[in-house]
Amino acid sequence: MYIDALTLTHFRNFDEAKVTPGRQVNLLVGANGSGKTSLLESIYCLGSGRSFRPGSFRQLIQHENDRFVVFAKVVDQEGEPHTLGFQRESSGDVKIRLDGDLLRTFGPMAKMVPVQLMTPETVELVLGGPKIRRQFIDWGVFHVEHSFLNESLKFSYLLKQRNSLLKRRQRTEENVYWDKNFAHYGERVAAARQNYMADFEPILVERLKHFLPQYTFRFQLRRGWDNSQSLSEALVQHEDADYRYGHSTVGPHKAELRMTANGEDVKNILSRGQLKLLVAALKVVQGEYLSSKTGVQCIYLVDDITAELDSTSQEKFCEALLATRAQLFVSAINQAELPELIKSADTKMFHVEHGTVKEL
Repeated sequence: MYIDALTLTHFRNFDEAKVTPGRQVNLLVGANGSGKTSLLESIYCLGSGRSFRPGSFRQLIQHENDRFVVFAKVVDQEGEPHTLGFQRESSGDVKIRLDGDLLRTFGPMAKMVPVQLMTPETVELVLGGPKIRRQFIDWGVFHVEHSFLNESLKFSYLLKQRNSLLKRRQRTEENVYWDKNFAHYGERVAAARQNYMADFEPILVERLKHFLPQYTFRFQLRRGWDNSQSLSEALVQHEDADYRYGHSTVGPHKAELRMTANGEDVKNILSRGQLKLLVAALKVVQGEYLSSKTGVQCIYLVDDITAELDSTSQEKFCEALLATRAQLFVSAINQAELPELIKSADTKMFHVEHGTVKEL
């Protein structure tokens, strides 16, 4: 899977920009504030329907305009071309078209453009809260298990409805219905995550021997309630607490991925640079796993590739990225700061300045 052409209209500081990316490495160079990260952000939007930066979607719309459009020509794993358009208006209305057909949900667009993002902030995958780690797992499950999106959406809806009832602090017959369905879909979401991690974890641990050979890593998924109970049983046990707090205290929305190195929490044993290398490895290996299972290659977006990595870590990271043979978009202030491995690969270079993109 790769992007063959990309057009931005009224996106961030781009009035209109057209890019014809290369099949492998695409280097985006330019001063801070020139639009390099915004270009990466537009591709990320195709893969997720949202930005990776904080703030409202309205900030994506160029000043004094009422909508943005991101249009791409993509080539799938079978070599078949597709067109993809994503438009969002200041009112919040969204239009997504795949090969000219209007889509009702983000799912098919995200399937078409599977992106892995690496920025200085993605170290929050380790340092941040459990939600970020659940999103990491769910991205992987979504791309390899076709039924997961529908089941996770149903669970999210049921969680919202159940919490709304719990806030009333009243037990009614209606709660029985929501609890039954909450438990059913919660079990299915949790099982899909566990099946994914059971297959992915040994591959990840083995690959990490190359990135950080001085450590033995383990990744334990805690599903969000006691392993000795079904979710129905856990709901009964925690019923009083749920009504007291006004929200569901057990379920897959409480799942956590525990990461350890040599038996210690990675946050307590790894340096900042090592944590970033760990996160880079997690992203690369997850993309490799997707390719091995489905034949679909990720598109990797890397913002500020050298930040907080020493030369040895940079070399390992770049080797791993290039070994995927996937399409890469890499940003830097200037070419000189890029690792030699990246500069010597099959590359296209683009200069980004004041909302314009020029191929060099």
